[in-house]
This record gives sequence, structure tokens and C-alpha cells, in this order.
Amino acid sequence: MILLRNLAFVARFTTVDLAHQLRRDLERGVFSKQTLGLIGVAIAVAVFALGQGEWSVAVLSLLLAGFFTYGPARADRRWRDDRRVP
Repeated sequence: MILLRNLAFVARFTTVDLAHQLRRDLERGVFSKQTLGLIGVAIAVAVFALGQGEWSVAVLSLLLAGFFTYGPARADRRWRDDRRVP
């Protein structure tokens, strides 16, 4: 029971942190609303697939969401690093 409670806490913390980071990136213009919508749909599909016991679909959906998150965020980070004055 304690293990389940700890897992739920970690999942909730991760979700809140991810939502905060994505909102901050949206405000900075890193992502478009369409990209965030696609990420949200991919995460929702993953949650639904996990509920149905379809692990492979859930993993693929999370990888898709990660791909759409990581690519623009990495490009934005490189762009900001290039603009820094030493």
C-alpha cells in the first residue's frame, strides 16, 4: 500500500512538473499550441492504453510525445546558448 502511494506521489509530481515546463515553454514560444495538443493527445492515448493493458501502444505513444517535446526544446536550448554573451 505504501509503495502504491509513493508511486502515485511520484506520478503526480512528474505530471505537475511536466505541465509547468511545457506551459513555460509555450509562453516563451518554443512550442506551438498544435504541438502541445499533439503531445497531450499522445499522453492521453498512453494513459488509456495502459488502462487497457496495451503496453506496446503506451510505450510508442510516450516515445512520440517525448520526440515532439525533446526536439524543439533541444533546438531552443542551443539557440539560447548561441545568443549568450560570454
